[in-house]
Amino acid sequence: MAPRSPKTEDRPDLDESIQIALDAAESSMDVTAEFERISAQFMDTSKKTQQLEKVSRTGLIVGCAVAVISVTIMGLIWQRSSSGLERLAATNTELLVILTENVSTMDQTLGPVMESLRQDYAGLQAEVSAMSEKFSGLEQVITDIATISETVGLLDTLEDAQTRAEAIKTELGDRIATLNGELALNVSAAVQDTLSGQADAYNKLITEMSAVMNGLGTSDNPQDFTQIQASMNDRFKELNERIGMIQTSTPTVRAPRPQPKQQPDVIKFP
Repeated sequence: MAPRSPKTEDRPDLDESIQIALDAAESSMDVTAEFERISAQFMDTSKKTQQLEKVSRTGLIVGCAVAVISVTIMGLIWQRSSSGLERLAATNTELLVILTENVSTMDQTLGPVMESLRQDYAGLQAEVSAMSEKFSGLEQVITDIATISETVGLLDTLEDAQTRAEAIKTELGDRIATLNGELALNVSAAVQDTLSGQADAYNKLITEMSAVMNGLGTSDNPQDFTQIQASMNDRFKELNERIGMIQTSTPTVRAPRPQPKQQPDVIKFP
């Protein structure tokens, strides 16, 4: 192999150096571009920081102003409230003083009133006691009234019973009168029949007596007269017995006595 010339041997080193230089230039350009980018970002950040600082300063100023205004308003309110509280405290103090004076004079003012109230209360107690006694009497009266009401109810029942009894008695009187009338008719018919029989007997007796008298006028025997007298006595006894039987068999018809109307018992209230 033919030996290289010194030029040929130095060429790779030169290319490498050039390449290194190019790389260095490129790197420097990259660094420059990055620096410019970072610088631009820093500038933006600085601007934003400045704006934020301005906004913060403005907000701080506004906050301080608001705080000062609030403190001022609160001071005014506290001053007014304290003055109102002072006036209220003074008013309350005056009211307490007046109340104390009124309380101190209340005992003197209420003493006679309380005494009169005690007297009135004692009188009311006496009246209440009297009313209690009256109420006790009223309870007794109410009990009596209840008893009287029951008695009146019983009297009404008795009056109804008396009315029914009178109606029944009237009906019985009518029936008895009817029966008495029928009995009187029957008795009068029986009496008429008996009297007719007696009349026939008397006629027969008179006929016999006439015959006997005629016989006596023509006869002188005393025994015949005695027999005739005994026969007449027997006939008279028989007639008297018949008349007695008629009298005992005929009841006396009496009209029912009118019963006096009973007056209902009236209870007079005291």
